[in-house]
Amino acid sequence: MQMWPRVLIGVPTFEGMKYCLNEFIEGVRNLTYPNADVLLVDNSRGKDFFEELKKEKDFIVVWDETLAEKPVERLISSRNKILDYAVEKGYDYVFALDADVVCPKNIIEELVKCSKDIVSGLYFNYFNSSGEMKILSVAWRGITEEEFEIIKKQVKFPESVKSHEDLNRHLTQKEIESNSLLEVVHPSAGCMLISKKIFWNIRYGLPEATDKQFSDDICFIREAKKQGFKVYCHTNFKCDHLLDGKFAKDEKGNFVHPINGSLK
Repeated sequence: MQMWPRVLIGVPTFEGMKYCLNEFIEGVRNLTYPNADVLLVDNSRGKDFFEELKKEKDFIVVWDETLAEKPVERLISSRNKILDYAVEKGYDYVFALDADVVCPKNIIEELVKCSKDIVSGLYFNYFNSSGEMKILSVAWRGITEEEFEIIKKQVKFPESVKSHEDLNRHLTQKEIESNSLLEVVHPSAGCMLISKKIFWNIRYGLPEATDKQFSDDICFIREAKKQGFKVYCHTNFKCDHLLDGKFAKDEKGNFVHPINGSLK
């Protein structure tokens, strides 16, 4: 009989995620990993949403009482409470899951099988590309020196961009369709498996001073890479991203993903 590592499915959330709560909860209940617990950390300003979440009796629900004014600071607090809980309770992995991401039911066991310290599935978002809003991967790879030289002839870079190491690109369609494990610069951090080698030593946060704007998950990944860890994305596990007001519903009221199709 196979002994599966203990996984904590950690979800930071707040009252603004009510619009997709039912779809998200159904998605979590459909996950088939045999040795996981679910921790929801609510950082809403009040406790109404927390009381609603507590109705999910088979989930661990915690209210994050942080008094931080900025939403990003409350998010960082909740992410770190998840990692602290995983350390305290002796989990082998944290599956960091955003409250608007619905995953294939077998994603956790398949990512565990990859035996990587950081590996994600894949989802998509809207990005401004060449003046147009496009649906692109929320996962990035680096560019080569040769690609940098070609782009440099076509685009005027800001002073902060000095070499190919300062630029990343979204996954190509070929990479997305390869359904394979790829080393990346940054994965889809809202469906990301993190080993205890990482969460015993690294926490989410923002840089104290920089001329660039980085999110908390980018800083987390950068610190992991700084410590020598490699980062991966498995493109076979494409997730639905339930962005409020951006994805339509079909005639049955189900969210419809512009790439993957209906959730149901």
